[in-house]
Amino acid sequence: MTRLFALPVALALMAVPGVAQVGRLEVPSGQLVLPYEALWEDHINEDGARETWLIIRFLAPQIAREKGQIKFGDAEPDIAFLCSEIGVKLAAMTGGGVDQVVVTLMDQPLPRGMRDTGVTKFMSAYRIDDGVCIWN
Repeated sequence: MTRLFALPVALALMAVPGVAQVGRLEVPSGQLVLPYEALWEDHINEDGARETWLIIRFLAPQIAREKGQIKFGDAEPDIAFLCSEIGVKLAAMTGGGVDQVVVTLMDQPLPRGMRDTGVTKFMSAYRIDDGVCIWN
């Protein structure tokens, strides 16, 4: 089951330093990163326990496979930054009820769960421990 909360995303972004009026995020690499969506998803882990995942997705046109200038190694600090600066704040809005945060950068819009070999996506998953994103 997926639950989309657009208002909390907007509110959390307003609290993040470096978010310009147009919604651009200042990330370590300096690339253009724009908020796309945030989703809360219910999952069952390998032990059969229920988990809640926070999926935060961003547009990052400069990661495009053929025309982009940003490779995964350059974007990896951006992904960790987005978890720390946005994922932690959004998870806190749920009272800490998030088991995993998945941060995705994509060069063009693509609905969650859809495949398109023409779309470049970088992603990493984290758990939050005492307000810190820990890479999974």
